[in-house]
Parts: sequence; C-alpha cells; structure tokens
Amino acid sequence: MVNKFPFKISAAFVALLFCALFVGFPVKSTVKAGDITGGKIAPHVNIAAFHALHGQENFKFPERIKTDNILSSLAGKAQFIFINHTAGLEDGDVIMTGNDVLRDNSGHFADFGVDCQLSVHIKSNDVTLAGVCTFLMVDQDFREIEHRGIIPLHTLQPNQGWTLVYYNAEDGIAIYANQEVGLE
Repeated sequence: MVNKFPFKISAAFVALLFCALFVGFPVKSTVKAGDITGGKIAPHVNIAAFHALHGQENFKFPERIKTDNILSSLAGKAQFIFINHTAGLEDGDVIMTGNDVLRDNSGHFADFGVDCQLSVHIKSNDVTLAGVCTFLMVDQDFREIEHRGIIPLHTLQPNQGWTLVYYNAEDGIAIYANQEVGLE
C-alpha cells in the first residue's frame, strides 16, 4: 500500500509556492490606500510652480487665485513646471518637491529643474510655510536660468484659494501654495 499523505503535502506546497510566485500572498491591512493620517483630519498643502510662456514675459502673476483650478486660471500665460499635493501634515514637517531632468551634457551630467524645501508650522487650522527653491532651467530662448529663490513666511488658511508665495519677474517663475483640511 502506497502512502498518499506525503503527496498531498507536496501538492499543497507546490500550490502555495505557485500562488506566492505568480499571484502573491493575500495581505489583510487596516490602513486604506492613501490614509497616512490614521483616520484623523489634518492639513494638506498644494504647491505649484509656473514659468511664463514665450511671448508672455510681461505677464503679471496674480497675488491670489480664488478658484481651485489653477491650471485653467493661468492657461495661455504660463506653463506649469510641477504641481505637488502633500497630505496629513504635522507641525515641523518639511515638504520637498522636485522636478528634474538629468541628461548627458558633453560627457558630464547636467541637472535641470526646480527643487524646493519648505518648512511647515501648524497652528490651529492655519499652515505657515517658508523655504527655498533652486532653479536650474533652460527657457524657450535657450537662456539658462540658475538661481535660488527664498520663500518668505506665508500663512495659508484652509480653502482660501492659491497664494503667490514666490515670484521672479526677470525669469518669469512663480510658485503658488494653497491649503485645505481633510482626510486623505
């Protein structure tokens, strides 16, 4: 008489191995996708960087944009460089954004883009931010833009639209921020 018990274990092991390799193990999680706050309401900050379009060098970026749709508000005047959403902020957090292109330039790497580091302080429902952005860009006229922009203290209140937090008229670069409160 042949013992079939070892065969059943082997078949189960092979089935488990197959599932692990090709299907994956099922995992139960109590955290839902995107929930970094553990279910508590917290501030969110959005940062948007823009560059004036060719032919729009004299465009004056507005101090405030009341609508949530900043892209349509600046359409035809400025091209967005990046838009960033940071959720579930706590006092003392640092928001780091970057939009970079790394390319070979005569045998050396060249890094073009905008990188920002913004410190966040939260008091009640208001978010205060300040920081610095580094700009290494080439504009439509192949002019190299290379400078640091200091973002002074700005207090953002929830649902008040977009606030211009940095503007450099010479290079046509603007940075906006807005704040909302909620779950993510």
